[in-house]
Amino acid sequence: MRFPSNKTLAKYAVYIGIAGISSVMYMRWKIEERIRNAEYFRSAFKILRQHRGAVSLLGEPIKDMGFDIGDSNNSCDGQTANFEVSVKGSKERGKMFFSAMRSDEAGWIINRLELELKSQPDKRFIIQTPTENSAPSNE
Repeated sequence: MRFPSNKTLAKYAVYIGIAGISSVMYMRWKIEERIRNAEYFRSAFKILRQHRGAVSLLGEPIKDMGFDIGDSNNSCDGQTANFEVSVKGSKERGKMFFSAMRSDEAGWIINRLELELKSQPDKRFIIQTPTENSAPSNE
């Protein structure tokens, strides 16, 4: 039996490596897409885009520039969600921080939403805070 040459084995290794990396990138993209289409994520962006102060600071249109799914601070367990998302407007870039909670009656509720501008990294603008309706009850 004749073994393949080193050149042939190297080609196979390159093809397998490319296929593996492509698969991982595709799976990561699908996970990010599912998160972006989730109710809590869309609600947070809706609140940010409708906030006059945020719009005046960032400029329109406000775009999602991504998030790190490998960051342990970005998580969703089905009942609570916490994310740090890079955002960009026509005037400025920044990060949106939000936390959401799921209730059986109302679905996903954004508890807190903050905006940090790239030009002012030591300051966070509070866009939304918990309301009486979104705060957990002690019953």
